[in-house]
Amino acid sequence: MTIAAAAGDTRERVLEAASELFSTRGFAGTSISAIRDASGALPSSIYWEFGSKEGLLAAVLEDAAERWLQQARDSRQRATDRAGLSPAERLAEAMDHLADAMAERPEFHRLLLLLALERRDASEATLKVVRRVRRLALQGLARLYVDTGVVGPGTPRAALDDLTRASLAFFDGALVAAQIDRSTADLRRMFALLRAGVIAAMPQVARTGESLE
Repeated sequence: MTIAAAAGDTRERVLEAASELFSTRGFAGTSISAIRDASGALPSSIYWEFGSKEGLLAAVLEDAAERWLQQARDSRQRATDRAGLSPAERLAEAMDHLADAMAERPEFHRLLLLLALERRDASEATLKVVRRVRRLALQGLARLYVDTGVVGPGTPRAALDDLTRASLAFFDGALVAAQIDRSTADLRRMFALLRAGVIAAMPQVARTGESLE
């Protein structure tokens, strides 16, 4: 193994260990020594690579966000590539795929919620990353609704913004429920309820204000 490959492997192990610990213990409750024990990396290597615990957290968020956004893109592409499906059917397929991906790797969303609850212990730089990640999530949801055809070009931008914010809040709640009681929390079923609500609400959206056209 080359030095570059070894460094890359160490970085991945640190990111994976930090993601798991931050998402279960919170940022304040996770020490560099705990990350060292979980990853096998020396503290000096962790500080050299990430600069600080806040820098490591930012890297964890960036890495996890990119994976989640790729899942959202894959879900959207998978649905829009299917010919002959109605907008509701395309949205159903996309949300089923996204629900499965989120159930498989819930650490990212759990971490965002924990950080939101312990804002006093997170630096302003970290909070900026959190806010940016959530803006990207809102943009991804907006593209999901537009690309599946659920939201038409005549829909006001304000209505789409409200829809995506409400959807993200629903995702937050669904993921909290899944962490509290995994035996009864079915993300596919919860997302199906959200999907039904979105489809039912769209005809009632007021046709006023700036449209998407």
